[in-house]
Amino acid sequence: MDLLQKDVPMLAKIYEAKCFYDSQNNRIILYYKNHVTARTLVDFYNLSTTLSPNSFLYVIYDLQTGIFNVSTDPPTYTVNNSKVYVTSPINAEYDIDKVIIYRISWYETDTDIDLNYILTRLDAFDNSVREQQANINYILTQLDTLDNSVREQQANTNYILTQLDTFVRKQQADTITATHTFDPTHPGPAFQLGPNAQNQLIQYLNADKVDGFDVSQTPAPNVIVPLNASGILDLSSTYIRSNVYTFRRIDLTNATSDYDLQLGEEAYYVWDTTRSTLLPLRIRVSGILYEMIVVVPNRVLYPIHLALFPNNTSYSSAFQRTTIYPQYDGGYAYNWKDTPNGILYEQVGGGGMLISWLQTTTNNKGEMHHMTIQHDTISLSLHMQVAHKWLDTTTVWFSLGTLAIGASNGTLYVLVRRLA
Repeated sequence: MDLLQKDVPMLAKIYEAKCFYDSQNNRIILYYKNHVTARTLVDFYNLSTTLSPNSFLYVIYDLQTGIFNVSTDPPTYTVNNSKVYVTSPINAEYDIDKVIIYRISWYETDTDIDLNYILTRLDAFDNSVREQQANINYILTQLDTLDNSVREQQANTNYILTQLDTFVRKQQADTITATHTFDPTHPGPAFQLGPNAQNQLIQYLNADKVDGFDVSQTPAPNVIVPLNASGILDLSSTYIRSNVYTFRRIDLTNATSDYDLQLGEEAYYVWDTTRSTLLPLRIRVSGILYEMIVVVPNRVLYPIHLALFPNNTSYSSAFQRTTIYPQYDGGYAYNWKDTPNGILYEQVGGGGMLISWLQTTTNNKGEMHHMTIQHDTISLSLHMQVAHKWLDTTTVWFSLGTLAIGASNGTLYVLVRRLA
């Protein structure tokens, strides 16, 4: 007995199922036919023990996987919203039309009549399939005939259009509006209007996208900026409507990790020395030549020492410094040599500016700078030229370093540019 069809009689309209006990081979034979999809199947399940007289077997068959679950205990299940929930002897969930729950009595053994019934139904299904195939072949033949007819009509249409093109002329001047749809994923060549428009080229098209990106003279993320009429990316304010430094400057005043400054790119700092007398430059050394400019607007009574410590480290007597400058009283030039722990810009800390060039190659590291001095102990502006040589030829200069000032002196402005 089909227990599921007994609970939901409407299922009898969807499928027909029957199970038998094959006593000779001690197995279960299942026959199934779906009235909606015309699917038919026969499946077998070998029993490990012989079915006792006057006993029952309960079968749960999964139509999607072809898996049997056979038990002598009645299954426990519920039906809700086109779902079947089985809780014994297994825990499983099925669509209502994807499972068979069947009770086999001992006396429902396979007989010649039962097997002949199954074979008869299968033969009938096979004949039905053959008949449907014949109908499909007939339809394909009719479609082929229709296709030939359409081709013939198209040939006649083309012939008529050719004749019209030979004899018809447009004599009246008129405005022709052409519509062309552009697909950016399949770019095509420029196109011309046909003979009636005298082969005029379509021009002054304003494409909305180029490879999926907008084009604009106003720089923005994911926007293409066009070249000017000379083929140059003109960064002047009259052409590109943006601050020119937007493209090559980065503020590293409050950076927390080293930045890889690109060739030609500038980093700038606004250093409030009243808050901190140390300024980590946060630049990872990937080039071989850097330029640094420091401007100290405030003049104070005495020089306030300024220094750069490469790799943020003080290297004991690792540098050789050579200095030359004219004496402020108008006397001859003065020079000296010493071995400091870093790169010193001593005098500029009290007011003035400096330009420093830093060579960072491992086996030939050094620095050279020019600076003007304008602190209040000197009535004249002095120019000083200094060079440093890093005596160690094995230590790698990996971080440009930290600037340090001996005492606070307002706000300093620092600019670092990678030259090579």
